[in-house]
Amino acid sequence: MQKQHFLRRPFPGMRRLATVLSMVILTACGGGGGSDSGALPPPRPISAPSMNDAPQTAVTFTATDADLPNPERGFYRWSWTDLDTVTRDDADDAYKNGYRLLYSKLNLSAYRNAELPPTLLAQVETALGNSRAAGMKLVVRVVYNYPKTEVDYRNAQDAPLSRVLAHIEQLKPVLQRNADVIAFMQAGFIGAWGEWHTSSNNLTEAAPRNKIRDALLAALPTSRFIQLRYPSYVMEGTPQLPTWSAAHTGTQRIGVHNDCFLASKTDVGTYDEDATIAAKQRDYVDRLGNFAPFGGETCKPDDEVNAELRTQCADILGEGARYKLTYLNDEYFRTKFHDKWEENGCMAEVRRRMGYRLVLSKASHASAVVRGQTLSVQLSLRNGGWARIFNPRGVQLVLKHAVTSDVRRLDATGADPRTWVPGTSDQAATLTATLPADLPTGSYQLWLALPDADARLAADARFAIRWANADNTAAGQRWDAQLGAFALGSSVEVK
Repeated sequence: MQKQHFLRRPFPGMRRLATVLSMVILTACGGGGGSDSGALPPPRPISAPSMNDAPQTAVTFTATDADLPNPERGFYRWSWTDLDTVTRDDADDAYKNGYRLLYSKLNLSAYRNAELPPTLLAQVETALGNSRAAGMKLVVRVVYNYPKTEVDYRNAQDAPLSRVLAHIEQLKPVLQRNADVIAFMQAGFIGAWGEWHTSSNNLTEAAPRNKIRDALLAALPTSRFIQLRYPSYVMEGTPQLPTWSAAHTGTQRIGVHNDCFLASKTDVGTYDEDATIAAKQRDYVDRLGNFAPFGGETCKPDDEVNAELRTQCADILGEGARYKLTYLNDEYFRTKFHDKWEENGCMAEVRRRMGYRLVLSKASHASAVVRGQTLSVQLSLRNGGWARIFNPRGVQLVLKHAVTSDVRRLDATGADPRTWVPGTSDQAATLTATLPADLPTGSYQLWLALPDADARLAADARFAIRWANADNTAAGQRWDAQLGAFALGSSVEVK
């Protein structure tokens, strides 16, 4: 398996740029406080379901502390090879071992001054198809070099701006066709390790990096986020935090990936050396996590003198929650981080809390519904994870006939799982779906499913979100991996 290496030095001029940016942020956002444009929509208050003359069925649920692998969140491992040669065996192995994210880089070092050949593009498409077939999604980064050690980056070569933009344009059709299995895309392309520093072609200057950023946003569907390595670059492009609607509709979809999470006072150059400036940057990343994904990895800070690692459970639990950590590398520098979390007893909580964790509390619905009319289900639920869901997600009411076991899936309206924010309080959601006129009459068990929103994955239960609820045989509540749905333990009579 390949070993990863990461940069840990601030790029030249970062401190000076950050000083200027902090003044912009203070003016635009009113200092460290929130702003109306950055505010989350408040969770809907819980109230008693509206009752009518029709009999109602109400059920309650029990949460589970089990470690539940779920799409687009959690620990990732690296693919065994570069992206263009990822095999089905590689992706199958990751899925079998509980991963749902595979990190894969595309190394274009052989094409710094040449077009990408059709054979390479075809190989990337095949590799993405292998991931889809295995039930896996990817975190992708494109690079032009890959230095072998933490400090061996000074002579790394990237490509001229015109070539980078041409390569992004060539990759665009492949990315568009396979965005369903791209969970997140790290910006890449610029500098050593694609980490947006030490560029041999001056790509870290504002004009070229902004062109590359915008080209990447255009290359992906509006349903997918990109992530930049340095908070200061995100702040420069969006000095005022986005609204949720902007992130929700894809008009603002840039997050941060911190590849030295917890590794030093500055996370080895991620944040400024000036404590005042760094505090403003950290506050921005904290609040940005409400709208855009935050992920990355820990690192070995060889390029920083006397680095103080934050390795205790209080560090990962506190900063995981603060920055809304969605994913993290499971394989690098484990002795100082992962092994400490295991030894000190918090690894199970880290695994549970990373990303989203959806828990059903209560549900109620009419006991009988006439065909052609609307079935409404009122839910109380909470998100016990550190982050929200960022990519589109469907909601289905699944009806399973009590006698024939025939299944009918109904796409429900009234709720968007991306709006279920992290917290300890229950939130309300009302799902509605019209019963088809041709639905056979009889008693149906009611199930709830959260399938992938992409049509190619919607019917694949491996991409459905599993509710963090315990099976209860006596109550008829259970997760069905084949259906990709949770039985509510209640029934509706279809007339």
